[in-house]
Amino acid sequence: MTAICSGLTVCRPQGALGQGSCLAGHGAAAPSCAAGLPGLLPARRRRSSGLGALQAAWAAPARASGARRARLGVSAVASPVRDIEGLRLTGLTGDDLKEADLNNLRSVFDFDAWKRHRSSGRYWRHMSSLPGSRTFQWVAEPLAFVMTVATAVAVYHSCADAGLLPEVLPEVKPAAAAPFGLTSFALSTLLVLRTNTSYQRWDEARKMWGLIVNRSRDITRQALGYIPAHQPELQDMFCRWVVAYSRSLMCHLRPGEDLEGELTGKLKPEELKALLASAHKPNYTVQVLTSIIKAAQLPGEPISNYNSTANVKASAAFRMDENLTCFADVTGGCERILRTPVPLMYTRHNSRFLMIWLTLLPFTLWDTCHWGMLPVTGLVAFLLLGIKEIGVVVEEPFTILPLEKICDTIEGNVKELHATHSADAVAAQLASAARSDSGMDADTLVNTIVPSAALRKEPARA
Repeated sequence: MTAICSGLTVCRPQGALGQGSCLAGHGAAAPSCAAGLPGLLPARRRRSSGLGALQAAWAAPARASGARRARLGVSAVASPVRDIEGLRLTGLTGDDLKEADLNNLRSVFDFDAWKRHRSSGRYWRHMSSLPGSRTFQWVAEPLAFVMTVATAVAVYHSCADAGLLPEVLPEVKPAAAAPFGLTSFALSTLLVLRTNTSYQRWDEARKMWGLIVNRSRDITRQALGYIPAHQPELQDMFCRWVVAYSRSLMCHLRPGEDLEGELTGKLKPEELKALLASAHKPNYTVQVLTSIIKAAQLPGEPISNYNSTANVKASAAFRMDENLTCFADVTGGCERILRTPVPLMYTRHNSRFLMIWLTLLPFTLWDTCHWGMLPVTGLVAFLLLGIKEIGVVVEEPFTILPLEKICDTIEGNVKELHATHSADAVAAQLASAARSDSGMDADTLVNTIVPSAALRKEPARA
C-alpha cells in the first residue's frame, strides 16, 4: 500500500525496501501524510494502492502562496483566454492598480488560446475592448495631461477668433510645422529601439528559465540513474532540492514572495529552516545539490573496452556538476537583468522628448483640424504613450513572466521521473509487474528485452 503525501513527498511502499516512509520524513507506515500546505490535498482524501497512488500524489503541484494572492485579488497565473480578454481589478487606482495588474500578464498559452490569438476576428475583439484596455489605464495620467493642453488650446483659439480673448498664442501654419516632421522620425526611432531593447531582455529571461526546465529534467534523470538504489534517501533529497532551486530563484527575483510558503511540504522542516537562514537562497540550493553528489556512491567499474559503464563515476559527477554550473550561470544572468535597467538617461530623455512633442502637437494641428484636433491628438498620444509604456513594463520581465507555471512544470517533471525511476518506484514496479501490465523503469526494460548476460558478453577473439 502506497501512502499519499503532499508537496514534494512520495511515501515509500512497504516491502523489499523496509518500512514505508515519505520523502519529507513524516513518519513510517502512515496511511496518508498531510504535512504539506492546506488545500494541497482535496477535502476527500484520495486513497488508492500501488504505483497509481504514488503518481497521483505527485500530480497536483502545491500553491504555497495561493491564499495570499487570493486575498490580493490577483491570480497567480492567468489562464490564456482570460488573459486575452484582460482581467479587471477593483478597489485600486493609479500605480497600485498597474502593479497589481502586472500579475495578469503571466499568460501561458494552450492550443485553444493560440487559435483564438490568430483568429481573424481578433481585430474587432481588440478594438471593442479598447476602453477597458490595461494599456489605456496605464497611460491615463499623461494622456489626460495632453488632452487638457489640447482642450485649452482649442478653447483659447475659439475665443480668440470670436474676439473674446486677445491673440497671444500664435497659430502654427502647416509650413511652420516642419520641425515636427523632422523630429517625429527621431521620436519613432527612439520608441522602437526602446521597445526592442526591452523585448530582448524579456526574451533572454524567458530563455534562461526554459534552460532551467531542461537542466532540471536532465540532472534529475542523471541523479536517479547514477545514485545507487541503496541510497534512496539521497535520491529523494536530490529531487526535493532540484524543485527548491527554481522556487527559491523565483522568490529571489520578485518582491513580496513567500519562500517559506512555497517550499513548505516540499522540503523537510530542518532543510527549509537551513535554506531560510541562508543569505543567498539559490546559491545555497546549488551548494546542497553539490554536497549530495559528493556524498553519493556513484557507480564505478574497472575500465573495459566492452563495458560502456566503466569509469562512469567520474563522468557522471562531472556531467551533473555541469548542470549545476548552468544553474549558477542562470542565477547570475537573471540578477544582471533585474539589477541593471536600460540606461536611465535614455529612459528619461525618451520620456521628456515624447511629452514635449505631444504637448506642442495641438498647436500644430489647430490651423488644419480646428476642433477635430482633439480626437487626433488623443489618438496619437495614446498610441505613442502606449508603445513607451509597454517598453517600460517589459523591461523588468520577472514580474510578468509566468514563473509559477514554470516552477510547477519543473516540479511535475521531477515528480514523474521520481515516481518512475527512483529506487523505491522501481521496487514497486517489479513487485507489481507479475500482477499487472504497469510500466517499468528504463533499466528493467533494457534487461527484459536483452538479458544482462548478453549485454556483458565479450566478442570472441580472432
